Amino acid sequence: MASRLKDPKLAKRVRATLILLIPALLQAFPLIYLLCVSWKEGAEVIQYPPRLFPREINWVNYSEALSSAPLVRFLLNSALVATSITLSQLLTSILAAYALSRLEFKGQNVIMAIIVGTMMIPGEVTIIPNYFTLASWNWLNTYPALIVPFSVSGFGIFFLYQFFKTVPKELEEAAFLEGCSRMRFLFQFIVPLALPAISAFAIYSFVGAWNQYLWPLIVTQTTDMQTAQIGIGMFRSQNESMSWGVIMAATAMLISPTVFLFILTQKQFVRGITMSGIKG
Repeated sequence: MASRLKDPKLAKRVRATLILLIPALLQAFPLIYLLCVSWKEGAEVIQYPPRLFPREINWVNYSEALSSAPLVRFLLNSALVATSITLSQLLTSILAAYALSRLEFKGQNVIMAIIVGTMMIPGEVTIIPNYFTLASWNWLNTYPALIVPFSVSGFGIFFLYQFFKTVPKELEEAAFLEGCSRMRFLFQFIVPLALPAISAFAIYSFVGAWNQYLWPLIVTQTTDMQTAQIGIGMFRSQNESMSWGVIMAATAMLISPTVFLFILTQKQFVRGITMSGIKG
């Protein structure tokens, strides 16, 4: 082992890994602390001097959290809303990105500039007009109110546009010569080629939709329509006297889907970002 570390390249990689571990641990510490507190008993949470890891893993906090609030309902609502938003954004982004990157028509550059410009508008600016529009349609406290305003993504169009532009023209011309239609070429050729970029955007869209707080807080009025992020706030406000271990257990359950999603798909996410051509 010592002889291997004398290799300059290996030693450089070891040093780089150790250096990167420091910010990684700092970034992961809140999540580690949350899990550790969720496994502690009530007295152990507030003991002094404090200790990070519990003496033994205790799952009582999780069962108590499930019996104290409709956490499963919150999770199902968030899953339905986030999945619907992701699918609608994927469909609209793929179609729009293909039209803007592969077709030639008057005003194409102007439309693309407007789409990019919408990315610079803070989401809070659109809350009031969207709220009054949905209220006039009697959509408040419904799933369409949580989904429809986010069914199109300017970032998604721009993101996929970057990749679609890299597909060779010769491939498209050869497919048309064989009698392939534009829609068939899009879904049988471009979409499979762009799958890493599409997967990366799908992850980004799902996590963003799952973590929404302000809009669901405004348009939902009953517990059965509230999402996971609203559920965390409601659980905390209604159970102020409850142990922090129970509160942390509820929080852990409500954020776990997005954490596991990113862990399982991080390679596709990084590959998609790299292939899209977007630079940081």
